[in-house]
Formats: sequence, C-alpha cells, structure tokens
Amino acid sequence: MAVVQEQRFHVNAYQLAAKEWHADAAVKVIALHGWLDNANSFDELAARLPQCHIVALDSPGHGFSDHKQQQATYNIWDDLLDILAVADALGWQQFHLMGHSRGAIMSVLLAAAMPERVLSLLMLDGIFPPKFDLQNSPQLLADFLNGYRKPDKKMPSYNSLEDAIKARLKAADMSEAAVQKIVERGVKKVAGKYTWVADPKLRLASAIRLSPEHSDAMLKAITMPALLLLAERGFVVREGAVERLQQYPHIVYEILPGNHHFHMEQQAELIAQRAQQFYQGFSA
Repeated sequence: MAVVQEQRFHVNAYQLAAKEWHADAAVKVIALHGWLDNANSFDELAARLPQCHIVALDSPGHGFSDHKQQQATYNIWDDLLDILAVADALGWQQFHLMGHSRGAIMSVLLAAAMPERVLSLLMLDGIFPPKFDLQNSPQLLADFLNGYRKPDKKMPSYNSLEDAIKARLKAADMSEAAVQKIVERGVKKVAGKYTWVADPKLRLASAIRLSPEHSDAMLKAITMPALLLLAERGFVVREGAVERLQQYPHIVYEILPGNHHFHMEQQAELIAQRAQQFYQGFSA
C-alpha cells in the first residue's frame, strides 16, 4: 500500500488541501480533479505510479480546501494561479500535469499559457470545454450576476453516509466504491447529519464560457508531450467530439473501456500502464 500524506498550502488568501504520494520519486506531477470531485479521485491511479511524485489538489471550494470569499468566483481560469502558487511552494520550477474532466481542461489552459513550466499533459476524459451556444452569453452573464447576489443555497443533508452515497450514485455513472471515495472527502457532519462540503457557489453559472475558438487556440499552442485517455462512456465520446481531435495530431489519444470516472474504477490498472509508458524517459 502506497504511503499517502495530507498537505496544506496557503495560497492567494486561502488554504488548499492536497494528497501526496511517492514524495521521493523523480517525476513531479500535479493532479487536478473534476467538478465537484476531490483529491480522493486519484487514489487508485496514484498508488499504481511509484515513479511519480504526485500532489493531487482539492480545488478551492472542494474537499478539505477552503471556500473562497463571498464575491470571489470559481471560473476555470481562476484555478491557474493557485496551481502555479502550489508549484512554487513545492519548489517545482517545472512539473507535469495530470487532469480529469474539468482538471484536464485546466491543464490545457495552463500548459498553453506557461509552456516553460509544464513538462507534459496527461488528460483523463477531458480536453474540450462543454458545448455552449455563444448566442446565450447575455443570459449566462445574467444568471451569473443574479446567482452571486443571492444568499448561498442550503446544501441537502442526509441521515447517514450511506444516504449521501446513494444520492451521488443517482447523479453519476459510477460504481458504489468509486462514489464512496468521493463522498468520504466530500461531506461533513453538522448537527448529526451529513452534508456536502462543496461551496454552493460552485453550482452557479460562469460569467463567460470558453468558445471553440478559445479551445482551438489553446490546443494548438501545446508543445509538450500530451496524452489523452478517453472513456467509451465518457463526455468527449458522448458529445461526438472525437473527430475534432484530428485537428491536433500532436496530441496522442486512445479510447479505453469505462465511464467518465474510469480512473477510479477497475480500468485504473490499464490507465496506470499507459501512464507509466508515457512518463518513461522523464527524469524531472
């Protein structure tokens, strides 16, 4: 069993929590989870990559990390400064990025903007921002403004951990074991009941959505080795976006069995094999 350490980083006026594996390994990897997930989502994969020093963050408002202040936003680009601050705190001038879903999209943005710092990209069932009709941008901005002016919605509560797991299972194509991992780091006990720790503002509309043109420019700017592992039942395949990948021959991709959270399921072993092959030859 791999030794896991809990870490905390003070960045940008709040505390970020993280899990750390294989601290003596040479390949330095920052792992970024998906929306409303947390660092536990990398447990299965990180344990199988002993050559990698992996630091998996709880993004702001998720897991054990602090919520942002009342008027602060959770736009996808807001996380990039946090990632750089964590890398600086670790003393990592250069590092690898491993991202799942929203974390994969963040990885693309940071790698495109700061190629001198990012050595490689390993993306897990995520690369393109969700489809969005730009004609709906005025309404999106209105939803954002109205959402932030209202008090936070009360999160649902459950009588037991098992009830919280059942609720998450209804909303996701995941095994019960995988959901339990997310829930264990994603709930807290208040007045004898369990409720989600995620900041309610994470569910509000973004002010602006990235367009396909934004995404195209970022992906064409990727210069470091990049591997995209897609799930057969994942978002990219389901949205019919695989054809778009032909525009980016520098990004190697493979479709593997499984659901959107395949790195938490029995496919973790197969994904770890692909990751080990990808990281061979890197010494930093």
